[in-house]
Amino acid sequence: MSSTPAQHQTSRELAERAAAWRKAVTPAQLRTIEQLIATLVDEGLAREALAPGDTAPDFILADSAGRPTRLKDLLRHGPVVLVFYRGGWCGFCETYLRGLQRALPEIRAAGAELVAISPQLPDPALAFETREDLAFPLLCDLGLKVSTRFGLTYPLPGRVRQVYRQFGIDLAQANGPAGDGQLPLAATYLINPDRTIRAASIDEDPARRLDPAEIVRLLRQG
Repeated sequence: MSSTPAQHQTSRELAERAAAWRKAVTPAQLRTIEQLIATLVDEGLAREALAPGDTAPDFILADSAGRPTRLKDLLRHGPVVLVFYRGGWCGFCETYLRGLQRALPEIRAAGAELVAISPQLPDPALAFETREDLAFPLLCDLGLKVSTRFGLTYPLPGRVRQVYRQFGIDLAQANGPAGDGQLPLAATYLINPDRTIRAASIDEDPARRLDPAEIVRLLRQG
Protein backbone atom coordinates (compact mmCIF):
# COMPACT_ATOMS: atom_id res chain seq x y z
CA MET A 1 0.00 0.00 0.00
CA SER A 2 1.34 3.43 -0.96
CA SER A 3 2.16 5.84 1.80
CA THR A 4 0.26 9.12 2.08
CA PRO A 5 2.31 12.16 1.00
CA ALA A 6 3.60 14.27 3.87
CA GLN A 7 0.88 16.69 4.93
CA HIS A 8 1.39 20.02 3.16
CA GLN A 9 5.02 19.27 2.33
CA THR A 10 4.72 20.92 -1.07
CA SER A 11 3.14 24.05 0.41
CA ARG A 12 6.10 24.37 2.76
CA GLU A 13 8.53 23.92 -0.13
CA LEU A 14 6.73 26.61 -2.13
CA ALA A 15 6.85 29.01 0.81
CA GLU A 16 10.57 28.37 1.27
CA ARG A 17 11.21 28.90 -2.42
CA ALA A 18 9.23 32.14 -2.41
CA ALA A 19 11.20 33.43 0.60
CA ALA A 20 14.50 32.60 -1.10
CA TRP A 21 13.32 34.24 -4.33
CA ARG A 22 12.38 37.47 -2.56
CA LYS A 23 15.88 37.66 -1.08
CA ALA A 24 17.53 37.03 -4.46
CA VAL A 25 15.78 39.68 -6.57
CA THR A 26 16.26 43.43 -6.51
CA PRO A 27 13.71 45.67 -4.76
CA ALA A 28 12.60 47.02 -8.15
CA GLN A 29 12.06 43.53 -9.55
CA LEU A 30 10.15 42.45 -6.46
CA ARG A 31 7.97 45.56 -6.60
CA THR A 32 7.12 44.93 -10.27
CA ILE A 33 6.02 41.34 -9.66
CA GLU A 34 4.09 42.22 -6.50
CA GLN A 35 2.31 45.02 -8.38
CA LEU A 36 1.26 42.53 -11.07
CA ILE A 37 -0.19 40.17 -8.46
CA ALA A 38 -2.01 43.03 -6.73
CA THR A 39 -3.46 44.20 -10.06
CA LEU A 40 -4.71 40.69 -10.89
CA VAL A 41 -6.37 40.49 -7.47
CA ASP A 42 -8.02 43.90 -7.96
CA GLU A 43 -9.29 42.91 -11.41
CA GLY A 44 -10.90 39.79 -9.99
CA LEU A 45 -9.76 37.41 -12.72
CA ALA A 46 -9.62 34.42 -10.35
CA ARG A 47 -13.16 35.13 -9.17
CA GLU A 48 -14.41 35.13 -12.76
CA ALA A 49 -12.71 31.85 -13.75
CA LEU A 50 -14.59 28.56 -13.93
CA ALA A 51 -15.54 27.43 -10.43
CA PRO A 52 -17.11 24.46 -8.60
CA GLY A 53 -20.46 23.59 -10.13
CA ASP A 54 -19.47 24.83 -13.59
CA THR A 55 -19.00 22.46 -16.51
CA ALA A 56 -15.41 22.07 -17.69
CA PRO A 57 -15.08 22.55 -21.44
CA ASP A 58 -13.92 19.53 -23.39
CA PHE A 59 -10.61 19.95 -25.21
CA ILE A 60 -7.98 18.10 -27.18
CA LEU A 61 -4.33 19.02 -26.62
CA ALA A 62 -1.10 17.32 -27.62
CA ASP A 63 1.26 16.15 -24.94
CA SER A 64 5.00 16.86 -25.01
CA ALA A 65 5.52 13.93 -27.42
CA GLY A 66 2.78 15.12 -29.78
CA ARG A 67 0.12 12.58 -28.74
CA PRO A 68 -3.43 14.02 -28.66
CA THR A 69 -5.19 13.90 -25.30
CA ARG A 70 -8.91 14.60 -24.88
CA LEU A 71 -10.50 15.49 -21.56
CA LYS A 72 -13.60 13.40 -22.28
CA ASP A 73 -11.46 10.33 -22.86
CA LEU A 74 -9.65 10.78 -19.56
CA LEU A 75 -12.95 11.21 -17.72
CA ARG A 76 -14.23 7.86 -18.92
CA HIS A 77 -11.98 6.24 -16.31
CA GLY A 78 -12.85 8.51 -13.38
CA PRO A 79 -12.20 12.06 -12.13
CA VAL A 80 -9.36 14.19 -13.47
CA VAL A 81 -7.00 16.47 -11.60
CA LEU A 82 -6.29 19.27 -14.08
CA VAL A 83 -3.39 21.58 -13.27
CA PHE A 84 -2.55 24.80 -15.11
CA TYR A 85 1.08 25.91 -14.71
CA ARG A 86 3.16 28.64 -16.35
CA GLY A 87 5.99 26.49 -17.72
CA GLY A 88 9.11 24.57 -16.84
CA TRP A 89 11.01 27.85 -16.52
CA CYS A 90 8.91 28.73 -13.46
CA GLY A 91 10.59 27.58 -10.25
CA PHE A 92 7.28 27.53 -8.35
CA CYS A 93 5.73 25.35 -11.06
CA GLU A 94 8.73 23.04 -10.90
CA THR A 95 8.30 22.66 -7.13
CA TYR A 96 4.56 22.08 -7.43
CA LEU A 97 4.75 19.48 -10.19
CA ARG A 98 7.47 17.67 -8.26
CA GLY A 99 5.08 17.49 -5.32
CA LEU A 100 2.32 16.20 -7.59
CA GLN A 101 4.67 13.48 -8.82
CA ARG A 102 5.23 12.37 -5.22
CA ALA A 103 1.47 12.20 -4.71
CA LEU A 104 0.77 10.46 -8.03
CA PRO A 105 0.40 6.94 -6.56
CA GLU A 106 -2.22 8.22 -4.10
CA ILE A 107 -4.02 10.21 -6.80
CA ARG A 108 -4.27 7.14 -9.03
CA ALA A 109 -5.20 4.89 -6.11
CA ALA A 110 -8.17 7.22 -5.58
CA GLY A 111 -9.24 6.45 -9.17
CA ALA A 112 -8.20 9.78 -10.71
CA GLU A 113 -5.95 10.84 -13.55
CA LEU A 114 -3.53 13.78 -13.35
CA VAL A 115 -2.64 16.06 -16.26
CA ALA A 116 -0.87 19.42 -16.32
CA ILE A 117 -1.30 22.16 -18.93
CA SER A 118 1.01 25.02 -19.84
CA PRO A 119 1.48 27.28 -22.87
CA GLN A 120 4.96 25.86 -23.47
CA LEU A 121 6.02 24.51 -26.84
CA PRO A 122 6.47 20.71 -27.00
CA ASP A 123 10.28 20.69 -26.93
CA PRO A 124 10.66 22.74 -23.72
CA ALA A 125 7.78 20.79 -22.15
CA LEU A 126 9.44 17.47 -23.01
CA ALA A 127 12.78 18.67 -21.62
CA PHE A 128 11.05 19.68 -18.38
CA GLU A 129 9.16 16.39 -18.16
CA THR A 130 12.37 14.40 -18.70
CA ARG A 131 14.43 16.48 -16.26
CA GLU A 132 11.86 16.09 -13.46
CA ASP A 133 11.07 12.45 -14.34
CA LEU A 134 7.34 13.16 -14.40
CA ALA A 135 5.02 10.21 -15.00
CA PHE A 136 1.90 12.20 -15.90
CA PRO A 137 1.14 14.04 -19.17
CA LEU A 138 2.23 17.62 -19.78
CA LEU A 139 -0.17 19.09 -22.33
CA CYS A 140 0.78 21.99 -24.59
CA ASP A 141 -1.84 24.73 -24.70
CA LEU A 142 -0.33 26.72 -27.55
CA GLY A 143 -1.78 30.21 -27.70
CA LEU A 144 -3.47 29.58 -24.30
CA LYS A 145 -6.78 28.63 -25.93
CA VAL A 146 -7.79 26.17 -23.21
CA SER A 147 -6.69 28.35 -20.28
CA THR A 148 -8.73 31.17 -21.84
CA ARG A 149 -11.82 28.93 -21.95
CA PHE A 150 -11.33 28.29 -18.23
CA GLY A 151 -11.03 32.06 -17.66
CA LEU A 152 -7.42 31.92 -16.48
CA THR A 153 -5.45 33.85 -19.11
CA TYR A 154 -4.04 37.28 -18.31
CA PRO A 155 -1.82 39.69 -20.29
CA LEU A 156 1.71 40.47 -19.14
CA PRO A 157 2.60 44.17 -18.96
CA GLY A 158 5.78 45.19 -20.72
CA ARG A 159 7.53 46.00 -17.44
CA VAL A 160 6.90 42.45 -16.20
CA ARG A 161 8.20 40.92 -19.44
CA GLN A 162 11.30 43.08 -19.04
CA VAL A 163 11.87 41.68 -15.52
CA TYR A 164 11.42 38.15 -16.87
CA ARG A 165 14.08 38.86 -19.49
CA GLN A 166 16.37 40.04 -16.68
CA PHE A 167 15.80 36.61 -15.10
CA GLY A 168 16.78 34.96 -18.41
CA ILE A 169 13.19 33.95 -19.24
CA ASP A 170 12.30 34.33 -22.92
CA LEU A 171 8.57 33.61 -23.20
CA ALA A 172 8.58 33.87 -26.98
CA GLN A 173 11.15 31.08 -27.11
CA ALA A 174 9.36 28.97 -24.48
CA ASN A 175 5.78 29.50 -25.64
CA GLY A 176 6.05 30.63 -29.25
CA PRO A 177 4.86 34.01 -30.57
CA ALA A 178 1.20 33.33 -29.68
CA GLY A 179 2.08 32.87 -26.01
CA ASP A 180 4.68 35.59 -25.64
CA GLY A 181 2.60 38.22 -23.84
CA GLN A 182 0.22 36.19 -21.68
CA LEU A 183 0.20 33.48 -19.02
CA PRO A 184 -2.36 31.39 -17.11
CA LEU A 185 -3.15 31.88 -13.45
CA ALA A 186 -2.00 29.11 -11.11
CA ALA A 187 -4.99 26.76 -10.99
CA THR A 188 -5.89 23.22 -9.97
CA TYR A 189 -9.27 21.67 -10.81
CA LEU A 190 -10.89 18.42 -9.71
CA ILE A 191 -13.31 17.42 -12.46
CA ASN A 192 -15.98 14.73 -12.16
CA PRO A 193 -16.62 12.21 -14.97
CA ASP A 194 -19.66 14.24 -16.13
CA ARG A 195 -17.33 17.27 -16.52
CA THR A 196 -18.74 19.05 -13.47
CA ILE A 197 -16.02 20.88 -11.58
CA ARG A 198 -15.96 19.42 -8.06
CA ALA A 199 -13.27 21.68 -6.61
CA ALA A 200 -11.05 24.50 -7.81
CA SER A 201 -8.04 26.36 -6.44
CA ILE A 202 -7.05 29.50 -8.36
CA ASP A 203 -4.49 32.05 -7.24
CA GLU A 204 -2.85 35.14 -8.67
CA ASP A 205 0.36 34.23 -6.84
CA PRO A 206 2.11 31.27 -8.55
CA ALA A 207 3.73 30.31 -5.23
CA ARG A 208 0.33 29.49 -3.71
CA ARG A 209 -1.18 26.18 -4.87
CA LEU A 210 -3.56 23.47 -3.70
CA ASP A 211 -1.28 21.09 -1.80
CA PRO A 212 -1.13 17.55 -3.26
CA ALA A 213 -2.02 16.12 0.14
CA GLU A 214 -5.23 18.15 0.02
CA ILE A 215 -5.94 16.91 -3.51
CA VAL A 216 -5.66 13.33 -2.25
CA ARG A 217 -7.97 14.10 0.67
CA LEU A 218 -10.63 15.60 -1.63
CA LEU A 219 -10.44 12.66 -4.01
CA ARG A 220 -10.88 10.18 -1.17
CA GLN A 221 -14.00 11.99 -0.04
CA GLY A 222 -15.61 10.95 -3.33
